[in-house]
Amino acid sequence: MGLSKVDKKNLESEVISNEARLKLTRLVRKRCASNDNNVSLINRNHFINVGRTVLDLPIYRLEPDDMGMYMSEEFGWHIAETELIMRRPDTVQLVEILADMVQQGMLDMWSVNKVLAEDNSSVRFKIEGFDEDIEVTILSETELEEENVDPDHPNIRILSQRMDQAFEAKDYAGVLHASANIFETLAKLVFNNPNVENKTLASLFDGYRKRSELPEPLLDYILATYNRRNVEPLAGHGATNAPTVTAKDATILIEMTRMCVRLERRLALQELDAVPTTRSGGTVGENIGAAAATPAPAKSPAKAKSSRPKAKPKPKKKP
Repeated sequence: MGLSKVDKKNLESEVISNEARLKLTRLVRKRCASNDNNVSLINRNHFINVGRTVLDLPIYRLEPDDMGMYMSEEFGWHIAETELIMRRPDTVQLVEILADMVQQGMLDMWSVNKVLAEDNSSVRFKIEGFDEDIEVTILSETELEEENVDPDHPNIRILSQRMDQAFEAKDYAGVLHASANIFETLAKLVFNNPNVENKTLASLFDGYRKRSELPEPLLDYILATYNRRNVEPLAGHGATNAPTVTAKDATILIEMTRMCVRLERRLALQELDAVPTTRSGGTVGENIGAAAATPAPAKSPAKAKSSRPKAKPKPKKKP
């Protein structure tokens, strides 16, 4: 909980843009909205005071009149202050405010992380431990570069969004369902063969295992995830039993799924750099995500010309 001295030092040169702060403000507005104006006002007051606490400003105590109503001036002041919650603090203070709001369930962690990622900020929030405490992570330059590589085929991108939406709705069986579908899509991309489009992951997994660049433990994890989806209530089939997938399970699924997709592509591109020939129909790296340059095919030994100069013929000895 909170930032360490080292984190604060690392964030001294970090800039979170006004555009990102506007997006965060929109998240706050959305969470404050209510059909009941008084409830909306109370929600705004909560957000404002969390921010004022971090900024070491006095807490604004909201008090109704004798009729339980609020003056119009209160509404005006709270609307204005809401617009300043994300704009007033410096970077360190803003990160502290966001951490408190995410921890209290006032803002969705995935939505906040998405805004920060789009702004190329090094700050990310993650869930730690059985108590689901929110921790602040400062990404290194290498981690930022890896995250900024978009490895997603359009179908994987749609399924990834579906996975996040399920987590936000606390539909953890839905997270498992989306994760298994991503793995199945990934396997078919690696195959790069239209004949496997209508096959299940289980039926083509042996072939995927042979073609994949992922280490065996990750491949075993992918297969186990797919198999669990097939038996988990509400993940693969309708059921009357309650799902057993927990919030912790779902968090691990989301992170492992994205890591496998990203790693499959990076390893495929490394393989591409090492070998001058590619599979027909494009490389795995190209199929999974952003296009990679395809090297020219190597010449066959019979047609290949040697770059070594021909040896001069030795002069014949005179008899």
